[in-house]
Amino acid sequence: MKKLLSMALVLAMLLSLSVPAFAEEAKYQNTKGFLRDVEGYEDLKTELVGVIDFAGENYEQVKVSYKGSASDYTSNFSVLFNENEGDVVLYMSPLITFEESKLNEVITAVNNINAGTTGLKLYVDTSDNSVSAEMYLLVTADSAVQLTETGVGFMIGFTDKVYEQLSQFKEK
Repeated sequence: MKKLLSMALVLAMLLSLSVPAFAEEAKYQNTKGFLRDVEGYEDLKTELVGVIDFAGENYEQVKVSYKGSASDYTSNFSVLFNENEGDVVLYMSPLITFEESKLNEVITAVNNINAGTTGLKLYVDTSDNSVSAEMYLLVTADSAVQLTETGVGFMIGFTDKVYEQLSQFKEK
C-alpha cells in the first residue's frame, strides 16, 4: 500500500510540474490578438515563449517561422509585445553569420542597406560576426494586431531580400 501511495504521489508531482508547460497561454492582450489572428496561416508558424526582460522592460515573446514559396530562405524571428501595450519589437538574430575577414565588406553593405530604408535596421555584431535585424513599432491597443501583422510581412520580405544581398558574405 505504501508503494502504491508513493507511486501516486510521485506521479502527481510529475504531472503538476508539466501542467504549466502545456497550459501556458498569452498574458498580454496584444499577444493574444496576434496569435488568434495568425492562427491557421499555413506558411507561418508561431511559438509562445513567455514573458522575458528586453531592454529593461517586460515583453511577451512569440517565435515566428515563415517558409514561403518565393524564396528558399526560412525567416525565423521573434515578435516581442510590450507589457504596456505601447510598442512591439520584431527581432531576427542572426540573419547571417560571416567570416571575420569580411567584416569591413559586411559593415559597408549593411550601412548601404540601412541608408536606403527606414523602419527596419540591420546591426553588425562583432562579438559573434553576425548581422541582426530589428523593427520597432509604436502601437495602440486598437492598432497593435494589425500593425504587427503588417510588420511581420515587411520583416519577412525585407529580410528575404537582404539575405540574398548578404549571402555572399555568409560563413562557409
